[in-house]
Amino acid sequence: MTDREWRDLLDFLQSGPVGRVPAGLIVDSPWIPGYCRVDTVDYYTDSAIWLACQDQLRTDFPELLFLPGDWVEFGMASEPSSFGCPVRFYHDQTVGIGHLITAAEDLEALDDLPVPDPRRDGLMPLALSRIRNLRGPLLERGRRMRMIAARGPLNVAGFLMTIPEFCVAVKTEPERIHRLLDKTTELVIRWLEAQAEAAGEIGGILVLDDICGFFSEEEYLEFAHPRLKRIFDHFSVPVKMFHNDNFGNRYTTFPHIADLGVNLFNYSYQAELGEAAALLGPKVAILGSLPPLDLLTRGTPKEIAEAVGALLASRPEGCRLMLSAGGGASPGMPGENLRAMLNALSQAQKN
Repeated sequence: MTDREWRDLLDFLQSGPVGRVPAGLIVDSPWIPGYCRVDTVDYYTDSAIWLACQDQLRTDFPELLFLPGDWVEFGMASEPSSFGCPVRFYHDQTVGIGHLITAAEDLEALDDLPVPDPRRDGLMPLALSRIRNLRGPLLERGRRMRMIAARGPLNVAGFLMTIPEFCVAVKTEPERIHRLLDKTTELVIRWLEAQAEAAGEIGGILVLDDICGFFSEEEYLEFAHPRLKRIFDHFSVPVKMFHNDNFGNRYTTFPHIADLGVNLFNYSYQAELGEAAALLGPKVAILGSLPPLDLLTRGTPKEIAEAVGALLASRPEGCRLMLSAGGGASPGMPGENLRAMLNALSQAQKN
């Protein structure tokens, strides 16, 4: 982010309710290489191509805040690869990830897994090297990696053993799941710490974990909340962002987001803005919440403009809203649709 973008984000999060609605979007490798028309493997492996893509986004959409901003990632593969999950690279789509086990009854096989070292294991050392090596080129462009990001502990566990089997094991092997989640939580903390060291001074973290959206409130409070809170409490930074666009159990997590210390929440477009704002409370700003696939990827500019107007009209008094997708940028989302969203926002705020 540039210094101006960072100040604007801090002002948005810290100054209380504001009148104007900014725009932001989580973007990463499922969308960026396709939009920039580059080979996905080249995007992952060639720093010059990666940097050119980041520059292009800011040229094409200067009024949009990209989150977490200049993100070095390998799809969702960094964390599970450190535990030994196989990964497969494709030239026209994001990384594929295999599992260590595929049945809940084989959970014992994960008991002896050590907590990985981000500086040695999987794809993480490659990401850390890129972060360090890009500090100079980004500074030359007036940008810094202000935020770092990691997949959450339940998300990582779901890759180790498949998400359906993970949800089964929560019921059948709760003590083993607790031990596994303690390991994945420790990995997330170590991974964020290593990224912060590589990036230099950082001011924010982003944790992405959709799996807790499958849980009942009781399960969320037992298995997810303590681990997520441990992660967010570990970092003394002014921006604490959480992404969970799984609406499987509806508003289960919403009343507990503020207790995590989160001050920016990106949730599913299926949630109603008014209800979400009421459950989240005044401490949590909202990043959302347009449908990323059916609208921003497959919709028309007219439909997008109408949806932007409807969302802004439904915004409760005092709600801090940053217009975005209810999720990240979907693969194949056309640039003209993103432009339509920004134009509709600009036009609505002139009236």
